[in-house]
Amino acid sequence: MRDKKLPTVIFGEVLQELRLRRGLTQDKLAELAETERSHISALERAEKGPALATIFTLASALGMPAGELIGMVESRLTSSL
Repeated sequence: MRDKKLPTVIFGEVLQELRLRRGLTQDKLAELAETERSHISALERAEKGPALATIFTLASALGMPAGELIGMVESRLTSSL
């Protein structure tokens, strides 16, 4: 049986990697995504899963389509099963 939390964990890993690759702090990404730094932190640590609207906002702030962000999570999720 697959861990129901795994997609949330992988989303957090991908989000953090993309943020760091772009040289962004959690504060800066939060500013670009019009959210709080604590929200970015909670997502990266998989304390909470992202809402659909949050995925679109974060993808835009990272300069990528939401489908690409989800695709990265899906690809990693598939390879971890």
